[in-house]
Amino acid sequence: MSAGPSEKGTGSVSAGKKLAYGVGAVAENTMQNGINNMANPFFNVALGVSPAQLGIATFAFRIWEAVTDPIMGMISDRTESRFGRRKPYIVIGSVLSALLFALMWWCPLGMSPGFYFGWFLLLSILFYTAFTVFGIPFVALGYEMSPDYHERTRIMSFRTWFASLGGICIQWLFWLTQRDIFKGTVDGMRWVGIGVAILLLVMGTAPGLFIKERVLTTDEKAHNRKNIKLSGLLKVFSVAPFRCILWSLNWAILGMFLVITLGFYINVYYVFGGDLKAASMILGVQGTFYHLCCMASVPLIARVSRRLGKKGALLIFMFIAFLGCLSKWWCFTPANPWLQLVSTGLIAPGLSAIWTLLASMTADVTDLDELEHGTRREGSFGAFYCWTMKLGFAFCFLISGFILQWTGFDASLGGAQPEGTLFAIRLLYSLVPAAGILIAMAVIARFPINQQKAAEIRAQLEARRGATAAGKSE
Repeated sequence: MSAGPSEKGTGSVSAGKKLAYGVGAVAENTMQNGINNMANPFFNVALGVSPAQLGIATFAFRIWEAVTDPIMGMISDRTESRFGRRKPYIVIGSVLSALLFALMWWCPLGMSPGFYFGWFLLLSILFYTAFTVFGIPFVALGYEMSPDYHERTRIMSFRTWFASLGGICIQWLFWLTQRDIFKGTVDGMRWVGIGVAILLLVMGTAPGLFIKERVLTTDEKAHNRKNIKLSGLLKVFSVAPFRCILWSLNWAILGMFLVITLGFYINVYYVFGGDLKAASMILGVQGTFYHLCCMASVPLIARVSRRLGKKGALLIFMFIAFLGCLSKWWCFTPANPWLQLVSTGLIAPGLSAIWTLLASMTADVTDLDELEHGTRREGSFGAFYCWTMKLGFAFCFLISGFILQWTGFDASLGGAQPEGTLFAIRLLYSLVPAAGILIAMAVIARFPINQQKAAEIRAQLEARRGATAAGKSE
């Protein structure tokens, strides 16, 4: 493999390129979570679609993503164009995602809940197909920007920091729809959706327009055409450290997102007794505080990672998140609604470390894969990393609606929910995430690639490339 711009010297990447990649993460996070964040307030509370139906729809389009992500990864890895393997898809995907996000909230009024269920399902499948076109090449681009062990963490730190900035915007979407300038939630979400679409368009195209990809050699292109095939996609699972990453990621996602929608209902119906406007304020502040804590913790995560290695740093921050999950039982209370920010402040650094360091560790795994198989498959690794996330999300959102119904929740009762219902919602919201994080810690403790091992792998790759170049010169 020939050295690209980021591979010269120490493998450092300019601040401008990191900034362009980070800006793309604003769009990535908004695409990933924007619809999920607004689905229940819009389609359940405002339009009458049941939580179970929303769970089924979410499961369906997440399963669809699980199918399309690996295919998109292979397509991106095999692409040969003068614009690169990643950049054309990043631009096209962001444009389509912006248009479909805006359209999502402009369904005709006066229709049945069944119609709105079908609308949500169809538009979501189209939207998340466009997101796949953008997201998989975007992730792969980040993996290949630098071969350096710590520089990869710095690149992913930019991604996490800006993703958190996008997360702040997402948390205020519901609050914005409740402003008096709108006729109600439906009218508010329609116009807010157009604003979000503009943000996706501007931020999403930035990596495709301002980052220069490494150019593959003729031999590398031929090798990719020969070895990167649909039938061989599952070979990424043969790389043991990658399986370790995926299992840890999966347990963290199951823990945190299986019951994440319960936070909305706890605030609305337990903390504020059914007052949507009051709850919208605390939800916005809480979400903003969470992402500010994520942003503030990113430099600390990178610093601890340099001192203790990626795995050591990850375990420390995950344990802090574990404590934060347990504290939810005491911190979500009508007596002091703002106390929940304590839980948020403990959880945020842990999740920030998960998103930053697991992605950086995956980039290290791509080097091991090249050493063992002779092929650069960042797109395929990125696809299955995202595939694991989305499959986990699919399962979570399928089950979450049924969990809510199982607790006995009834939206028509407003703030007069049965005491047993509120008790069950609060207990699940605390214990399930704590258990998921604890299992994820046990799995990632077995990850074998540290800084020394990563340096050895890189040295062997450079020696092999040098030998190949010398052989051709002769």
